[in-house]
Amino acid sequence: MKRSSRLILSAAALGGMFLIGSLTYHPGSQARGAYATPVTVTNTSSSSVPVVDSEKLARIPYQSTVSASSCNTVTCFFFFSGPPAGYRLVAEQVAGYFQLSPATTIGPVGYIEDNTFRIAAGFTAPLGQLDLGGHIQAAFNQPARFYIDPSQGAPFAVVSSNWSNGASAMILTGYLENCSVTGCPAVQH
Repeated sequence: MKRSSRLILSAAALGGMFLIGSLTYHPGSQARGAYATPVTVTNTSSSSVPVVDSEKLARIPYQSTVSASSCNTVTCFFFFSGPPAGYRLVAEQVAGYFQLSPATTIGPVGYIEDNTFRIAAGFTAPLGQLDLGGHIQAAFNQPARFYIDPSQGAPFAVVSSNWSNGASAMILTGYLENCSVTGCPAVQH
């Protein structure tokens, strides 16, 4: 038998099998559903259905920039604004700029905590050059991820270094999560 004849015969046999299979009825092969009332969903441009997570729509940008307060020669404190009632602070970024004593040889080391004394993030800032005022400069910028609920109070940073009378500031950024939308489940520690 020629090769082309075999191919035609094989194709015909395969087509016949598909035809027989499509005509065969099996009672479990049909999808069936029951409903009480038909439902129609209309999505108009003036009243559209949200296509993103609803909790993302309820986020409020958060940014708290603070200068150093309560400083001595070794430690400075930076007090950020806390989340209002009904919201959770989700911190995503922390940064700082410090002017230090010209005798400084080790960069600042610090951490952020809440009023329950739970440390949320740690950081170090590398030393830079002297500025025009004679201060050693140090700065850092790093991602973070921690959560502060209103019951935990406002977050604050504790930074240790060889402080001078120069300027120092920190910034904490992230967003406030609306607990009436997300429910703000308890953070597991």
